Amino acid sequence: MLTSRDEYIAKMKAQLDEWNASISALEEKGHEIKEEARVKYEEHLVTLRERRAEGEKKLAEMQAATESTWEQVKLETDNVWEALKDSYQAFVAHFK
Repeated sequence: MLTSRDEYIAKMKAQLDEWNASISALEEKGHEIKEEARVKYEEHLVTLRERRAEGEKKLAEMQAATESTWEQVKLETDNVWEALKDSYQAFVAHFK
């Protein structure tokens, strides 16, 4: 278990940075896909980008959270993070 708020935020920032790099690589790979599969690929990328934006928003909320709102923001962020992780894993599994 992480010992502090700053460590938790740093972990989330690092994970978001990793996903950003992976999403960028997936976007590049999309240029190589055949036209008929590209539409589905782009649809999945749109969803993944939306989830990433939610994650970035939650990270900013976590950084700005006060001690009194920290636990609630953390719980909300955990839910957003799980959705982003699930979307990313589903995307990668579908387009291997």
